[in-house]
Amino acid sequence: MTKSDDTSHIHPPARSHQPFQAVVMPVERASTIVFDDLEAFEKRAERVYDGFSYGLYGTPTSRLLEDHIAQLEGASRALVVPSGMAALTLATMAVCRSGDRVLMPETLYGPARDMILRFLGPLGIEATVYDPRLDAGIAGLVDNRTRLVWVESPGSATFEVQDVPAIAAAAHKAGALVAADNTWASHLLFKPLAHGVDISMQALSKHAGGHGDLLMGSLAVRDESLFRRLKDTARFLGYGVSPEDCALCERGLMTMPVRMRHSAASAENIITWLSARPEVFRILHPAMPDHPGHAVWKRDFSGAAAVFAVLFKPELARVQAEILRRMRLFKLGASWGGVHSLIAVNDPRKGRTSLDWLPPGPLWRLSIGLEATDDLIGDLEQAFAAAADFAASQRAGRTAAE
Repeated sequence: MTKSDDTSHIHPPARSHQPFQAVVMPVERASTIVFDDLEAFEKRAERVYDGFSYGLYGTPTSRLLEDHIAQLEGASRALVVPSGMAALTLATMAVCRSGDRVLMPETLYGPARDMILRFLGPLGIEATVYDPRLDAGIAGLVDNRTRLVWVESPGSATFEVQDVPAIAAAAHKAGALVAADNTWASHLLFKPLAHGVDISMQALSKHAGGHGDLLMGSLAVRDESLFRRLKDTARFLGYGVSPEDCALCERGLMTMPVRMRHSAASAENIITWLSARPEVFRILHPAMPDHPGHAVWKRDFSGAAAVFAVLFKPELARVQAEILRRMRLFKLGASWGGVHSLIAVNDPRKGRTSLDWLPPGPLWRLSIGLEATDDLIGDLEQAFAAAADFAASQRAGRTAAE
């Protein structure tokens, strides 16, 4: 058939059928998916869970990444969504309905707590915030309306370690499911599903993406009916992921073990150096023997991530801004788990009731990247020294003025 130029622009020559294989994930993108005949078209809804019906619901690229994550998590199924926050929202909405209760630790990711309280609350889903140190004692909070218990171990900002198997046992006894935000450890250092959790969630933007340029989250499960509930809810919410982002995530997974091991070793040296600094009151990291959750961490985890908190003495607050301004390698940023070293400053005491153990003083969260350890220590050292000089000059100026 002879085609006009207009048609030829839309229909290129037939693709070669010569074998082609590469070591990297192929990127296949589509919104429209076509079918060979009417019967296949009319049955396209049956392909939602395993086949391909429309680009929003999955492409070969996204399905390959999901299969890879399921394998790494020890799951039968996995689902990728636009962000870690999207994964938290999806898991909660798939499990809970109006009149149900969800339990979440005070240490759960702040925006997720906001979402559950301020978005799902008005929809009739009741949220109860619990002390992350409850562990098996959570049985006293789980009632017959409780559908979901969230855990995050270690917890955001203050790094409390939860006894996940004990919490899971108590929740299951009452008929509730358990979901874990496992972003800090990732599947590499902790396997939630092997410790009694029903839904393992990660923000793949962190360790898996690893370069500060990817937004994605994942959910992994072992129960097929639960996977279908998650998949259906994702469809109803219109969740979809870019095949290009899936390929970026897959590339990140390939180097993730090497990156995490390097960063963890560097973090250990930096923690040792910080522990000797006069400005530092305490390091919050579960791998440290004096950490309250160290025994549980050692029992359940196979290693430590290079993300920890530093509690400074209160007097540092006066020069904190100057120290941060003097940093050259460390950057202020609200993320972690990537190749760049980052600092986040926050006060977790706001809005929490279970921090009676945390003394006053500035709290920084450090994420150690792939820069040379000596260079990172040098950056911290020069910033502290410059801030000390700055404070001394201010004191001298005030004295002269008097």
